Amino acid sequence: MRVSIIMFGFMPRAAMLFCMAATWGCTTLGTGAGQSSAGIPAETFRVHLASGSTDVDVYWPDTAEPAPLVIIAHGFRRHRRHMSGWGRHLAHEGFVVAIPDLPTYSDHIQNGRFVYELEAYLGTEAPWKRRIDPTRVGYLGFSAGGLASLLAAARSPSVVIWIGLDPVDRDGMGVKTAPVVGAKTVVLTAEPSACNAHGNANNIIDALSDPEHYRIPGAVHVDAEWPTSAIAESICGPSTEQRRGEFRMRATNALRTALSAFF
Repeated sequence: MRVSIIMFGFMPRAAMLFCMAATWGCTTLGTGAGQSSAGIPAETFRVHLASGSTDVDVYWPDTAEPAPLVIIAHGFRRHRRHMSGWGRHLAHEGFVVAIPDLPTYSDHIQNGRFVYELEAYLGTEAPWKRRIDPTRVGYLGFSAGGLASLLAAARSPSVVIWIGLDPVDRDGMGVKTAPVVGAKTVVLTAEPSACNAHGNANNIIDALSDPEHYRIPGAVHVDAEWPTSAIAESICGPSTEQRRGEFRMRATNALRTALSAFF
């Protein structure tokens, strides 16, 4: 499990447990999307792109007008369901939200290419293109998904904002890519720990041209995942709705500000 040890900085046993939890699909914890967004369903589509074929959950806002698109990338060896709370919440806020299962476990370049290709696909293919404004796009990624979405943002000429939810770099790829990103960048981090490679997102932040950075006091890595899982919490520490709410509030405000023409 060499990749998991590098990505999260776990000790070998902890890395194995985390990957087992992700692979087996352990029970998720209800962290509260709120009554207003709990009823928003996801439509699941099988998408075939040059960089991979996978399932994508799309959450639609309650509007007939073309809406901004937010693509969300999950963490290492996780699943789109581990970001479903974000999908429902942001759809309730007025965004079209697409959450794919990333096509590979550890090829972050390929995952980033998939996110970029997914943006182009959703913006040009019926029936999605009628409900999406392809000129107003945001990427949001958790952990290794933060790295993949950052790599995608460096490719996309139309992405307006990239938000890293306690992103984790690998082999300096994020640091090398960060200066190329032309979008607005916002990084929300937890306290440094083995689960976020001891806060190596700070290296990405230093390499970005003009980032906004907020550290959530006392937060653990999986406070940014919504919902997380019991085994992930046993490794990274218990999450709380208060700290998750801080991630949610800051990310939502950043998206609304960047895409303000629609609100």
